[in-house]
Amino acid sequence: MKKIIYITLCVILFASCRQNEVPDKPKPECVLILELACANRQTSSTRAVDSDLAVSILDNEGNPYCEFLPGEIPAKIVLEPGKFLIRAYTDNQETWQEANDGRGEACYYFEQRIDMDYDEIKRLNISIPMVNYGVSLELPEYFDKLFPDYTFALTSNNRNTAIQAGEKAYFSLQDGGFAYSLQATNSDGVTHSHSAIQYADVQSGKLYVVKYAYGLDSNTGGVDIEIKDDMQMEDTDVEI
Repeated sequence: MKKIIYITLCVILFASCRQNEVPDKPKPECVLILELACANRQTSSTRAVDSDLAVSILDNEGNPYCEFLPGEIPAKIVLEPGKFLIRAYTDNQETWQEANDGRGEACYYFEQRIDMDYDEIKRLNISIPMVNYGVSLELPEYFDKLFPDYTFALTSNNRNTAIQAGEKAYFSLQDGGFAYSLQATNSDGVTHSHSAIQYADVQSGKLYVVKYAYGLDSNTGGVDIEIKDDMQMEDTDVEI
């Protein structure tokens, strides 16, 4: 009987001690919150991070710390105190030139160094820039009726491609500018063309629109060419 009473008292005392224990405090964390979007691109996504973007985090020695694939970046990233390099990019860094049957596609990349202190929450809201540039074609109304067969050729360094009106081709800034030419065959089977024109003053993140208009003198078959972006404009008259 005494043994039972002793055991009961021990249980009661143990339970009382457990109730009086102070709960552990949450361990302080270094939290990184990313809000990333590709620059100059309309999106209806409600994600904090554009679903096309991947993120790599390197430590102060340049070693990989963690990596997240597109669409898998968490709402918060827990890090240790220290210095880090944040890289945000589309995963087409090595393949963008071959996309869309050689016409290419937009490529985005950005990196930033950060310091994470003990028990800190850091938020990065960054617009990720496009690192290449695009070229598009605009033709005047009824052009495809008057010239049912045409080729608009683009060349930059060793890359050659052709696009139709409204399509885009993308090129590397490191390859310099681009050359463009138009060859068109009218409904009578007569072909008109002009020599390639070089455009050198290119910038990353820009879309250059080569815009053709009908020439003032219909007897010459000439057209007016206007090439522009939101920074500058260059006009050239070409006979085709």
